[in-house]
Amino acid sequence: MSNFNNVPVIDISNLSVDFQTQRGDVRALRNVDLTIPHNKTVGVVGESGCGKSTLINSILRLLASNASITSGSIRFLDTNILEMTDPELNDLRGQKISMVFQDPMTALNPVITVGKQMTDILFRDSHSRNAKREKARDMLQMVGIPDAEDRMNDYPHQFSGGMRQRICIAMALMMNPALLIADEPTTALDVTLEAQVIHLLQELKNSFQCSILFVSHNLGLIAELCDEVVVMYAGEVVEQGGVFDLFHSPAHPYTQRLLECDPARIEKSTDELPTISGRVPDLIELPPGCIFSPRCVSKFEPCSTQPPPEFVVNEHHKVRCFLSQNG
Repeated sequence: MSNFNNVPVIDISNLSVDFQTQRGDVRALRNVDLTIPHNKTVGVVGESGCGKSTLINSILRLLASNASITSGSIRFLDTNILEMTDPELNDLRGQKISMVFQDPMTALNPVITVGKQMTDILFRDSHSRNAKREKARDMLQMVGIPDAEDRMNDYPHQFSGGMRQRICIAMALMMNPALLIADEPTTALDVTLEAQVIHLLQELKNSFQCSILFVSHNLGLIAELCDEVVVMYAGEVVEQGGVFDLFHSPAHPYTQRLLECDPARIEKSTDELPTISGRVPDLIELPPGCIFSPRCVSKFEPCSTQPPPEFVVNEHHKVRCFLSQNG
C-alpha cells in the first residue's frame, strides 16, 4: 500500500441511501462526506437512528435488499467500492477491510473452538495448517489472551466478555487490513473492560499501521481514542473536525447539546439528566430547511426554510449550520 500513502483509505463523497418501505422511501443517508486518512482513527457519533450502521454497511456493500444507493461514491484506496464486482468485494471484505461487532457474546460461533474459527479466516492463505495455527496463536498473545496455545482449543463460552472481544479484535486483524471498522465494540462490557479494549485498539493501530472507523454513542471513548470526529444526525453529517475542536469548540447546536447530555460533564448531583427536547424527524417526510431545526433552540429565519450548506470553521473543522456562515 506504499503507493497509496497520499490517498485516503476511505473517501466517501455525496453518499445517499434510501430504503424502500410500504409507507415510502426512508432517506437513511443524505449527501454524506467522510474521509479516513492513513493510520488515523475517525469516530462517528450520534443518536440511535442517525445512520451510523447504514454508513458501515454501505462501505462493506452489505445493505439490505430493499436499500438503494441513490448517489455518491465510496473510494477505498482510489477504487470505487460501489463499482466492484462480487469477487472483488469478497477479496475486500476481511482482507482489506475488517470489522469488530458490538456484541462479543454473539459474534463467535458457540459450537466451534476459537482456534478453528481463527484459522478458518485464513482460508485464502496458502500457508500450511500448522503455520495458520501459529499465526492465530500469536494474534491471541498479541491481544492479551494468556496461555494462548492451550486456549485455542476452548469454546467461546469458556471466555469472559472482555476476552471474547479481544478474540474478535484478533480475528479482525488476522489479515492485516488497511481499515478496521469497530461498531460500538464496548457496548456489552463494563467500564474496566471498556478501558482495556480502548487501550488495546490504540496499541494495535500503531502496531499494524491501520486506520480505524470507530462508531460509538460514548463521547468519552470518542475523545480518548479518535483523531477526528464525525457527528451525524438523522442521516446527515452536521459537523466534523479534529477531536479537540469538536469537544472544546463545537459549532453545531446538536453537537453542543450532545456534549451537555454527557453524564461525565454533570458537575452537581441531580435527579434529572439533561436531554435534547423534541423527537428525531421522520425520514420519509423530512422537514424543510435544516434537519435539526425542529429541535434547535438557536434557530432563526433561514433555518426552517433552507438546508444549510457546509461552512468552514477552520482548515479541519466543518459544520452545516447558518450560525457559522460568517465564520
